[in-house]
Amino acid sequence: MPFIPRQVKPPARQAINCKVPTETAMLLKRYAEFLDSTQEYVVHEILQLAFRRDKEFQEWLATTGVATPPEGTDSTVVPPALRSRS
Repeated sequence: MPFIPRQVKPPARQAINCKVPTETAMLLKRYAEFLDSTQEYVVHEILQLAFRRDKEFQEWLATTGVATPPEGTDSTVVPPALRSRS
């Protein structure tokens, strides 16, 4: 057993580009400041929250036959029923 725990490796990341209304960009910046976090973190967490809570999206994922998420992605977007198949 190691003396100290191994460092947790961050998941692989992929850059995305999108344009949002100026007001949305300003609110994103302010929300990140409010949380003392990065805008990247806020976008990631909000998207994960939307993916988890959108029941219709979860049902659609289940019908596409996706058993596991693409490598380097967060497994929380895969419906629980499909996670057990991998």
